[in-house]
Amino acid sequence: MSDVVEHHSAVARNVDMPLLPARMVNEYQYCPRLAYLEWVQGEWAESADTVEGRFSHRRVDKPAGDLPRGEDTEATERIHARSITLSSTRLGLIARMDLVEGEGNCVTPVDYKRGKRPHVARGAYDPERVQLCLQGMLLEEHGYVCNEGALYYVAGRERVTVEFDAELRALTVSAMEGMRSMAASGLSPPPLQDSPKCTRCSLVGICLPDEVNFLRRQAAPPRPLAVPRDEALPLYVQARGAKVSKKGETLEVFVEDEKVQTVRLIDVSQLALMGQVYVTSPTLHELMSREIPVSWHSYGGWFLGHTVGTGHKNVEIRTAQYRTSFDAQACLQIAKGLVIAKIQNQKTLLRRNRKSDSLSAEVLDGFQSDVRRALRATDMGELLGAEGQAAARYFGEFASMLSPGDDGHTLAFDFQTRNRRPPTDPVNAMLPMRTHCS
Repeated sequence: MSDVVEHHSAVARNVDMPLLPARMVNEYQYCPRLAYLEWVQGEWAESADTVEGRFSHRRVDKPAGDLPRGEDTEATERIHARSITLSSTRLGLIARMDLVEGEGNCVTPVDYKRGKRPHVARGAYDPERVQLCLQGMLLEEHGYVCNEGALYYVAGRERVTVEFDAELRALTVSAMEGMRSMAASGLSPPPLQDSPKCTRCSLVGICLPDEVNFLRRQAAPPRPLAVPRDEALPLYVQARGAKVSKKGETLEVFVEDEKVQTVRLIDVSQLALMGQVYVTSPTLHELMSREIPVSWHSYGGWFLGHTVGTGHKNVEIRTAQYRTSFDAQACLQIAKGLVIAKIQNQKTLLRRNRKSDSLSAEVLDGFQSDVRRALRATDMGELLGAEGQAAARYFGEFASMLSPGDDGHTLAFDFQTRNRRPPTDPVNAMLPMRTHCS
Protein backbone atom coordinates (compact mmCIF):
# COMPACT_ATOMS: atom_id res chain seq x y z
CA MET A 1 0.00 0.00 0.00
CA SER A 2 1.18 3.52 -0.75
CA ASP A 3 2.84 5.89 1.72
CA VAL A 4 -0.12 8.28 1.67
CA VAL A 5 -2.40 5.57 3.00
CA GLU A 6 0.09 4.61 5.69
CA HIS A 7 0.27 8.27 6.73
CA HIS A 8 -3.50 8.41 6.99
CA SER A 9 -3.70 5.33 9.19
CA ALA A 10 -1.56 7.08 11.82
CA VAL A 11 -3.88 10.07 11.72
CA ALA A 12 -7.02 7.90 11.94
CA ARG A 13 -5.82 6.08 15.08
CA ASN A 14 -5.46 9.42 16.90
CA VAL A 15 -8.96 10.63 16.10
CA ASP A 16 -11.64 9.57 18.58
CA MET A 17 -14.77 9.52 16.43
CA PRO A 18 -17.06 6.95 14.80
CA LEU A 19 -16.07 5.14 11.65
CA LEU A 20 -16.41 7.52 8.72
CA PRO A 21 -18.81 6.34 5.98
CA ALA A 22 -17.33 6.46 2.50
CA ARG A 23 -20.49 8.19 1.29
CA MET A 24 -19.81 11.10 3.65
CA VAL A 25 -16.35 11.56 2.17
CA ASN A 26 -18.04 11.72 -1.22
CA GLU A 27 -20.32 14.47 0.13
CA TYR A 28 -17.33 16.34 1.58
CA GLN A 29 -15.54 16.31 -1.77
CA TYR A 30 -18.76 17.57 -3.38
CA CYS A 31 -19.52 20.24 -0.76
CA PRO A 32 -18.03 20.44 2.77
CA ARG A 33 -21.11 22.22 4.12
CA LEU A 34 -23.38 19.44 2.83
CA ALA A 35 -21.22 16.82 4.55
CA TYR A 36 -21.28 18.78 7.82
CA LEU A 37 -25.07 19.16 7.73
CA GLU A 38 -25.60 15.45 7.14
CA TRP A 39 -22.83 13.88 9.23
CA VAL A 40 -22.48 16.27 12.19
CA GLN A 41 -25.90 17.89 12.41
CA GLY A 42 -27.95 14.92 11.23
CA GLU A 43 -29.91 16.85 8.61
CA TRP A 44 -31.67 15.08 5.76
CA ALA A 45 -34.29 15.93 3.17
CA GLU A 46 -35.68 13.92 0.30
CA SER A 47 -35.69 15.10 -3.29
CA ALA A 48 -36.54 13.60 -6.65
CA ASP A 49 -32.86 12.74 -7.13
CA THR A 50 -32.55 10.86 -3.81
CA VAL A 51 -35.72 8.88 -4.49
CA GLU A 52 -34.52 8.05 -7.99
CA GLY A 53 -31.15 6.98 -6.57
CA ARG A 54 -32.81 4.55 -4.15
CA PHE A 55 -34.87 3.13 -6.98
CA SER A 56 -31.72 2.62 -9.06
CA HIS A 57 -30.17 0.66 -6.15
CA ARG A 58 -33.19 -1.59 -5.55
CA ARG A 59 -31.43 -4.61 -7.03
CA VAL A 60 -27.91 -4.19 -5.66
CA ASP A 61 -29.22 -3.36 -2.19
CA LYS A 62 -30.32 -6.99 -1.82
CA PRO A 63 -27.40 -9.01 -0.39
CA ALA A 64 -26.21 -11.86 -2.62
CA GLY A 65 -23.03 -13.90 -2.70
CA ASP A 66 -20.16 -14.15 -0.19
CA LEU A 67 -16.93 -12.21 0.14
CA PRO A 68 -14.30 -14.29 2.01
CA ARG A 69 -11.06 -12.75 3.22
CA GLY A 70 -8.54 -12.21 0.47
CA GLU A 71 -6.00 -14.69 1.80
CA ASP A 72 -8.66 -17.41 1.98
CA THR A 73 -9.61 -17.29 -1.71
CA GLU A 74 -8.49 -19.79 -4.31
CA ALA A 75 -6.59 -18.47 -7.32
CA THR A 76 -9.38 -19.46 -9.73
CA GLU A 77 -12.32 -18.71 -7.44
CA ARG A 78 -14.80 -16.27 -8.98
CA ILE A 79 -16.27 -13.60 -6.72
CA HIS A 80 -19.61 -11.89 -7.32
CA ALA A 81 -21.09 -10.38 -4.15
CA ARG A 82 -23.73 -7.65 -3.75
CA SER A 83 -24.44 -5.22 -0.91
CA ILE A 84 -21.26 -5.94 1.05
CA THR A 85 -20.36 -3.86 4.12
CA LEU A 86 -16.68 -3.62 5.09
CA SER A 87 -14.96 -1.57 7.79
CA SER A 88 -11.48 -0.89 9.08
CA THR A 89 -10.59 0.53 12.49
CA ARG A 90 -7.07 1.24 11.24
CA LEU A 91 -8.38 3.47 8.49
CA GLY A 92 -11.40 4.56 10.51
CA LEU A 93 -13.69 3.81 7.56
CA ILE A 94 -16.85 1.91 6.77
CA ALA A 95 -18.58 1.44 3.40
CA ARG A 96 -21.36 -0.55 1.84
CA MET A 97 -20.39 -1.70 -1.63
CA ASP A 98 -23.01 -2.25 -4.30
CA LEU A 99 -21.04 -4.98 -6.05
CA VAL A 100 -17.64 -6.67 -5.66
CA GLU A 101 -16.49 -8.91 -8.51
CA GLY A 102 -13.23 -10.56 -9.51
CA GLU A 103 -11.21 -13.74 -9.52
CA GLY A 104 -9.06 -15.03 -6.70
CA ASN A 105 -7.79 -12.24 -4.48
CA CYS A 106 -7.90 -9.63 -7.28
CA VAL A 107 -11.23 -7.80 -7.12
CA THR A 108 -13.01 -4.71 -8.47
CA PRO A 109 -15.64 -2.69 -6.57
CA VAL A 110 -18.56 -1.51 -8.72
CA ASP A 111 -20.61 1.49 -7.53
CA TYR A 112 -24.03 2.11 -9.07
CA LYS A 113 -25.00 5.69 -9.95
CA ARG A 114 -28.27 7.00 -11.29
CA GLY A 115 -28.33 9.01 -14.52
CA LYS A 116 -25.85 8.96 -17.39
CA ARG A 117 -22.07 9.14 -17.26
CA PRO A 118 -20.60 12.66 -17.39
CA HIS A 119 -18.41 13.51 -20.37
CA VAL A 120 -15.38 14.75 -18.44
CA ALA A 121 -11.67 14.08 -18.86
CA ARG A 122 -11.39 11.46 -16.10
CA GLY A 123 -14.66 9.75 -17.01
CA ALA A 124 -16.30 10.67 -13.69
CA TYR A 125 -16.42 13.48 -11.15
CA ASP A 126 -13.97 13.54 -8.24
CA PRO A 127 -16.54 12.82 -5.44
CA GLU A 128 -17.55 9.52 -7.08
CA ARG A 129 -13.93 8.62 -7.84
CA VAL A 130 -12.95 9.29 -4.21
CA GLN A 131 -15.79 7.17 -2.85
CA LEU A 132 -14.82 4.31 -5.14
CA CYS A 133 -11.16 4.61 -4.11
CA LEU A 134 -12.19 4.34 -0.46
CA GLN A 135 -13.93 1.06 -1.26
CA GLY A 136 -10.75 -0.17 -2.91
CA MET A 137 -8.70 0.77 0.17
CA LEU A 138 -11.07 -1.18 2.40
CA LEU A 139 -10.82 -4.22 0.15
CA GLU A 140 -7.02 -3.99 0.37
CA GLU A 141 -7.35 -3.88 4.16
CA HIS A 142 -9.16 -7.22 3.95
CA GLY A 143 -6.41 -8.91 2.00
CA TYR A 144 -7.42 -8.26 -1.60
CA VAL A 145 -5.51 -6.73 -4.48
CA CYS A 146 -7.51 -3.80 -5.83
CA ASN A 147 -5.99 -1.56 -8.48
CA GLU A 148 -9.15 -0.19 -10.05
CA GLY A 149 -12.91 0.15 -9.63
CA ALA A 150 -15.90 0.82 -11.83
CA LEU A 151 -18.84 3.21 -11.84
CA TYR A 152 -22.00 1.89 -13.46
CA TYR A 153 -24.45 4.57 -14.65
CA VAL A 154 -27.93 3.09 -14.64
CA ALA A 155 -29.69 5.46 -17.06
CA GLY A 156 -27.01 5.13 -19.74
CA ARG A 157 -26.13 1.51 -18.89
CA GLU A 158 -22.44 2.40 -19.16
CA ARG A 159 -19.50 1.34 -17.04
CA VAL A 160 -16.58 3.70 -16.42
CA THR A 161 -13.28 2.28 -15.14
CA VAL A 162 -11.48 4.28 -12.44
CA GLU A 163 -7.79 3.54 -11.83
CA PHE A 164 -6.59 3.83 -8.22
CA ASP A 165 -3.35 5.65 -9.04
CA ALA A 166 -1.18 7.64 -6.62
CA GLU A 167 -2.89 10.92 -7.51
CA LEU A 168 -6.38 9.62 -6.72
CA ARG A 169 -5.20 7.97 -3.50
CA ALA A 170 -3.63 11.26 -2.37
CA LEU A 171 -6.88 13.11 -3.16
CA THR A 172 -8.84 10.49 -1.24
CA VAL A 173 -6.65 10.72 1.85
CA SER A 174 -6.85 14.51 1.72
CA ALA A 175 -10.66 14.30 1.63
CA MET A 176 -10.72 11.91 4.60
CA GLU A 177 -8.48 14.12 6.69
CA GLY A 178 -10.44 17.21 5.71
CA MET A 179 -13.71 15.55 6.67
CA ARG A 180 -12.37 14.49 10.06
CA SER A 181 -10.89 17.91 10.82
CA MET A 182 -14.12 19.64 9.87
CA ALA A 183 -16.23 17.32 12.05
CA ALA A 184 -13.85 17.75 15.02
CA SER A 185 -13.86 21.55 14.71
CA GLY A 186 -17.61 21.87 15.34
CA LEU A 187 -17.78 24.80 12.90
CA SER A 188 -20.11 24.67 9.94
CA PRO A 189 -18.26 25.48 6.69
CA PRO A 190 -19.52 28.45 4.66
CA PRO A 191 -21.90 27.64 1.80
CA LEU A 192 -20.80 27.57 -1.81
CA GLN A 193 -21.14 30.84 -3.70
CA ASP A 194 -23.40 30.98 -6.77
CA SER A 195 -22.72 27.30 -7.45
CA PRO A 196 -24.76 25.22 -9.92
CA LYS A 197 -24.51 22.35 -7.41
CA CYS A 198 -26.93 24.07 -5.03
CA THR A 199 -29.99 24.04 -7.27
CA ARG A 200 -30.13 20.20 -7.35
CA CYS A 201 -29.06 19.64 -3.73
CA SER A 202 -31.76 18.08 -1.55
CA LEU A 203 -30.64 20.17 1.44
CA VAL A 204 -30.77 23.55 -0.31
CA GLY A 205 -33.85 24.51 1.73
CA ILE A 206 -31.91 23.82 4.96
CA CYS A 207 -28.50 25.12 3.90
CA LEU A 208 -29.90 28.31 2.25
CA PRO A 209 -26.58 29.11 0.51
CA ASP A 210 -27.64 32.35 -1.20
CA GLU A 211 -29.45 33.66 1.86
CA VAL A 212 -26.50 32.98 4.18
CA ASN A 213 -24.00 34.54 1.77
CA PHE A 214 -26.29 37.56 1.33
CA LEU A 215 -26.52 38.12 5.10
CA ARG A 216 -22.74 37.81 5.44
CA ARG A 217 -21.72 40.02 2.53
CA GLN A 218 -24.84 41.94 1.45
CA ALA A 219 -23.72 41.31 -2.13
CA ALA A 220 -25.81 39.64 -4.83
CA PRO A 221 -29.49 39.08 -3.92
CA PRO A 222 -30.52 35.45 -3.31
CA ARG A 223 -31.78 33.30 -6.14
CA PRO A 224 -35.51 32.60 -5.65
CA LEU A 225 -36.43 29.24 -4.15
CA ALA A 226 -39.45 27.30 -5.36
CA VAL A 227 -41.16 26.39 -2.08
CA PRO A 228 -43.15 23.13 -2.28
CA ARG A 229 -46.80 23.21 -1.31
CA ASP A 230 -47.67 20.81 1.46
CA GLU A 231 -51.17 19.42 0.96
CA ALA A 232 -51.20 17.49 4.26
CA LEU A 233 -53.89 18.41 6.81
CA PRO A 234 -54.63 17.43 10.44
CA LEU A 235 -56.87 14.40 11.01
CA TYR A 236 -59.28 14.81 13.95
CA VAL A 237 -60.93 11.76 15.56
CA GLN A 238 -63.49 12.52 18.26
CA ALA A 239 -65.99 9.65 18.24
CA ARG A 240 -66.10 7.92 21.60
CA GLY A 241 -64.43 4.49 21.47
CA ALA A 242 -63.08 5.02 17.96
CA LYS A 243 -60.09 3.03 16.71
CA VAL A 244 -57.33 4.19 14.36
CA SER A 245 -55.29 1.54 12.53
CA LYS A 246 -52.90 1.39 9.59
CA LYS A 247 -53.40 -0.52 6.38
CA GLY A 248 -50.66 -0.15 3.81
CA GLU A 249 -50.21 3.55 3.08
CA THR A 250 -53.51 4.58 4.69
CA LEU A 251 -55.05 5.23 8.10
CA GLU A 252 -58.43 3.64 8.78
CA VAL A 253 -60.87 4.94 11.41
CA PHE A 254 -63.36 2.50 12.93
CA VAL A 255 -66.37 3.25 15.13
CA GLU A 256 -67.98 0.19 16.75
CA ASP A 257 -65.99 -2.06 14.40
CA GLU A 258 -67.36 -0.29 11.32
CA LYS A 259 -64.92 1.53 9.06
CA VAL A 260 -66.05 5.14 8.70
CA GLN A 261 -63.03 6.86 7.15
CA THR A 262 -59.87 6.11 5.17
CA VAL A 263 -57.09 8.70 4.79
CA ARG A 264 -53.77 8.42 2.99
CA LEU A 265 -50.76 8.84 5.27
CA ILE A 266 -49.17 11.37 2.91
CA ASP A 267 -52.25 13.58 3.39
CA VAL A 268 -51.95 13.67 7.21
CA SER A 269 -49.90 16.39 8.91
CA GLN A 270 -50.90 15.35 12.45
CA LEU A 271 -53.38 13.10 14.23
CA ALA A 272 -55.53 14.81 16.88
CA LEU A 273 -57.50 12.50 19.19
CA MET A 274 -60.42 13.73 21.33
CA GLY A 275 -61.36 11.55 24.27
CA GLN A 276 -60.99 7.78 24.49
CA VAL A 277 -59.70 6.90 21.03
CA TYR A 278 -57.63 3.74 20.53
CA VAL A 279 -54.57 3.78 18.25
CA THR A 280 -52.80 0.51 17.35
CA SER A 281 -49.08 0.07 18.00
CA PRO A 282 -48.17 -0.38 14.30
CA THR A 283 -49.98 2.89 13.59
CA LEU A 284 -48.00 4.74 16.27
CA HIS A 285 -44.74 3.27 14.99
CA GLU A 286 -45.49 4.39 11.43
CA LEU A 287 -46.55 7.88 12.50
CA MET A 288 -43.41 8.34 14.59
CA SER A 289 -41.15 7.12 11.78
CA ARG A 290 -42.81 9.62 9.41
CA GLU A 291 -42.54 12.42 12.00
CA ILE A 292 -46.33 12.84 12.11
CA PRO A 293 -47.20 13.92 15.68
CA VAL A 294 -50.16 12.57 17.64
CA SER A 295 -51.84 15.04 20.01
CA TRP A 296 -54.04 13.71 22.80
CA HIS A 297 -56.97 15.74 24.14
CA SER A 298 -59.75 15.21 26.63
CA TYR A 299 -63.25 14.73 25.25
CA GLY A 300 -63.88 18.43 25.95
CA GLY A 301 -60.85 19.48 23.94
CA TRP A 302 -58.30 20.12 26.72
CA PHE A 303 -54.79 19.32 25.54
CA LEU A 304 -53.08 16.43 27.40
CA GLY A 305 -49.85 15.69 25.56
CA HIS A 306 -48.00 14.68 22.41
CA THR A 307 -46.65 11.43 21.00
CA VAL A 308 -43.74 12.16 18.67
CA GLY A 309 -40.75 10.35 17.21
CA THR A 310 -37.11 10.98 18.00
CA GLY A 311 -37.40 14.41 16.41
CA HIS A 312 -34.69 16.51 14.91
CA LYS A 313 -31.17 15.12 15.28
CA ASN A 314 -29.36 18.46 15.04
CA VAL A 315 -28.14 18.90 18.62
CA GLU A 316 -26.25 22.08 17.67
CA ILE A 317 -29.56 23.84 17.04
CA ARG A 318 -30.89 22.73 20.43
CA THR A 319 -27.68 23.93 22.14
CA ALA A 320 -27.91 27.33 20.46
CA GLN A 321 -31.60 27.65 21.39
CA TYR A 322 -30.89 26.79 25.04
CA ARG A 323 -27.98 29.23 25.20
CA THR A 324 -30.01 32.01 23.56
CA SER A 325 -32.90 31.53 26.02
CA PHE A 326 -30.73 33.09 28.75
CA ASP A 327 -29.89 36.18 26.65
CA ALA A 328 -32.64 38.74 27.29
CA GLN A 329 -31.71 40.95 24.35
CA ALA A 330 -31.52 38.05 21.93
CA CYS A 331 -34.96 36.84 23.09
CA LEU A 332 -36.34 40.35 22.65
CA GLN A 333 -35.03 40.58 19.09
CA ILE A 334 -36.57 37.23 18.16
CA ALA A 335 -39.88 38.21 19.77
CA LYS A 336 -39.84 41.55 17.91
CA GLY A 337 -39.55 39.76 14.59
CA LEU A 338 -42.51 37.52 15.42
CA VAL A 339 -44.73 40.35 16.66
CA ILE A 340 -43.93 42.68 13.76
CA ALA A 341 -44.64 39.88 11.26
CA LYS A 342 -47.97 39.22 13.02
CA ILE A 343 -48.99 42.90 12.87
CA GLN A 344 -48.09 43.20 9.21
CA ASN A 345 -50.00 40.00 8.43
CA GLN A 346 -53.08 41.30 10.25
CA LYS A 347 -53.02 44.43 8.09
CA THR A 348 -52.56 42.36 4.92
CA LEU A 349 -55.47 40.05 5.77
CA LEU A 350 -57.80 43.00 6.37
CA ARG A 351 -56.82 44.69 3.11
CA ARG A 352 -57.12 41.49 1.11
CA ASN A 353 -60.38 40.09 2.51
CA ARG A 354 -62.41 43.19 3.40
CA LYS A 355 -65.92 42.90 1.87
CA SER A 356 -66.83 46.57 2.04
CA ASP A 357 -64.83 49.67 1.13
CA SER A 358 -61.04 49.75 1.39
CA LEU A 359 -59.40 50.02 4.80
CA SER A 360 -59.40 53.56 6.18
CA ALA A 361 -56.20 55.59 6.37
CA GLU A 362 -56.68 55.83 10.13
CA VAL A 363 -56.55 52.06 10.58
CA LEU A 364 -53.58 51.67 8.20
CA ASP A 365 -51.65 54.39 10.03
CA GLY A 366 -52.56 52.70 13.31
CA PHE A 367 -50.94 49.44 12.22
CA GLN A 368 -47.82 51.31 11.10
CA SER A 369 -47.72 53.00 14.50
CA ASP A 370 -47.95 49.58 16.17
CA VAL A 371 -45.00 48.34 14.09
CA ARG A 372 -42.88 51.37 15.07
CA ARG A 373 -43.83 50.89 18.72
CA ALA A 374 -42.75 47.24 18.54
CA LEU A 375 -39.43 48.24 16.96
CA ARG A 376 -38.75 50.75 19.77
CA ALA A 377 -39.68 48.33 22.57
CA THR A 378 -36.93 47.94 25.16
CA ASP A 379 -38.49 45.04 27.08
CA MET A 380 -41.10 42.33 26.73
CA GLY A 381 -43.76 44.40 28.48
CA GLU A 382 -43.62 47.17 25.88
CA LEU A 383 -43.61 44.64 23.09
CA LEU A 384 -46.69 42.88 24.46
CA GLY A 385 -48.41 46.27 24.67
CA ALA A 386 -47.77 46.88 20.96
CA GLU A 387 -49.02 43.40 20.09
CA GLY A 388 -52.18 43.85 22.16
CA GLN A 389 -52.95 47.24 20.60
CA ALA A 390 -52.60 45.78 17.09
CA ALA A 391 -54.77 42.79 18.03
CA ALA A 392 -57.55 45.10 19.28
CA ARG A 393 -57.33 47.05 16.03
CA TYR A 394 -57.50 43.84 13.96
CA PHE A 395 -60.46 42.28 15.77
CA GLY A 396 -62.25 45.64 15.76
CA GLU A 397 -62.27 45.40 11.96
CA PHE A 398 -62.74 41.64 11.75
CA ALA A 399 -66.47 41.81 10.94
CA SER A 400 -65.67 43.58 7.65
CA MET A 401 -64.14 40.30 6.35
CA LEU A 402 -67.32 38.24 6.92
CA SER A 403 -69.71 37.54 4.08
CA PRO A 404 -73.41 38.35 4.50
CA GLY A 405 -75.65 35.56 5.74
CA ASP A 406 -78.63 34.04 3.94
CA ASP A 407 -80.82 36.93 5.07
CA GLY A 408 -78.45 39.48 3.54
CA HIS A 409 -77.14 40.72 6.89
CA THR A 410 -73.49 40.49 7.91
CA LEU A 411 -72.85 38.00 10.72
CA ALA A 412 -72.36 39.64 14.10
CA PHE A 413 -68.79 39.89 15.35
CA ASP A 414 -68.80 42.50 18.09
CA PHE A 415 -65.36 42.71 19.68
CA GLN A 416 -64.43 45.73 21.79
CA THR A 417 -61.95 44.38 24.30
CA ARG A 418 -60.54 41.12 25.64
CA ASN A 419 -62.28 39.78 28.74
CA ARG A 420 -62.54 36.43 30.50
CA ARG A 421 -63.57 34.54 33.65
CA PRO A 422 -66.31 34.73 32.58
CA PRO A 423 -66.32 36.12 29.03
CA THR A 424 -69.04 38.71 28.47
CA ASP A 425 -69.72 38.17 24.76
CA PRO A 426 -69.69 35.30 22.21
CA VAL A 427 -66.37 36.31 20.64
CA ASN A 428 -64.47 36.26 23.94
CA ALA A 429 -66.18 32.98 24.81
CA MET A 430 -64.78 31.48 21.59
CA LEU A 431 -61.17 32.74 21.96
CA PRO A 432 -60.20 30.62 25.04
CA MET A 433 -61.49 27.46 23.30
CA ARG A 434 -59.30 28.20 20.29
CA THR A 435 -56.28 28.73 22.56
CA HIS A 436 -56.69 25.42 24.39
CA CYS A 437 -57.35 23.31 21.27
CA SER A 438 -54.70 24.72 18.96
